[in-house]
Amino acid sequence: MQWKRVPAEEQQDERRFNIDLLRADEDVDGLIEALGSDDGLTRQRAALALGDFGEAKAAGPLIRALGDPLTAVREAAADSLAMLGSPAVGPLVELIKHPEASGNYEESTAAGGAVTVTGPGGQAWEIATRRDLRRVYAAAILGEIGDLSAVGPLARALGDANDDLRCQASGALAKFGSEAVEPLAAMLADPNPERRIVAAGVLGETGDASAVDPLIGALRDGNNDVRGAAAGALIRMGDAAVDRLIGATKESDRNVRLYAAGALKYIGDPGAIDALRALALDEDKDVRSVAEDAIDKIQMVRGEMPAEPSPPTSR
Repeated sequence: MQWKRVPAEEQQDERRFNIDLLRADEDVDGLIEALGSDDGLTRQRAALALGDFGEAKAAGPLIRALGDPLTAVREAAADSLAMLGSPAVGPLVELIKHPEASGNYEESTAAGGAVTVTGPGGQAWEIATRRDLRRVYAAAILGEIGDLSAVGPLARALGDANDDLRCQASGALAKFGSEAVEPLAAMLADPNPERRIVAAGVLGETGDASAVDPLIGALRDGNNDVRGAAAGALIRMGDAAVDRLIGATKESDRNVRLYAAGALKYIGDPGAIDALRALALDEDKDVRSVAEDAIDKIQMVRGEMPAEPSPPTSR
């Protein structure tokens, strides 16, 4: 067998990008350099390794890697940024607040052309739009880190022009629970109904009882879609919303009574039956109808009446 002599220069390159060795030596600088390798697997392994050491100087290179053409590299970088935690929060928040900040992570020799990559949620992206892709990843990562300084910027991102960023910001905010309620509740007064709809939906996802009152208030919204989103959120709140919804059946606003009855129907708490029976005498026929349907559904679930549908009525 003939052995080929590897030039010293190539040996040095091989050693430099030996990820196992770099990890064992906790060589952060070497791992950062390996992120520039032409080999995708090397970049992926380097990105994963950088999450182990919590070095603040790894945050920037990992954010740059969020624009990598390979999904595996981007996902590895995202995981490592979440592991870095606090050192990554500042630059990630900056990406959310200022779209142009992503340009700071572009290589001067970045390849152009219509290379397609796949981002969070299966969204296809052109490589030219990877600046937006970084922002989408940033929102998701901030939700994983859970630093409270991200709540305000993520709430504002619900009004961003980028659909995917809004989606990731919604999911991230829901993970903050009670800490996200105040900025989301404030958004229920936004002039844009689309933002109010999103805010109502995310309030329901927080699962926090403090979100109930703002959502009850949103049942008075002049936009039917906003009212529907608030009602859906209250249904997801389940038991935490029952007492307040029972109280809402007595409010003067017809929409509040109507949507409260509908939410109680789907939550199915038997403790709401007395309030629904009173509501079944309401002056508004739609409110009466929803209240009666709610009573029937709750009683059926409790086994107090047969499961067959009721005969049609004239109402």
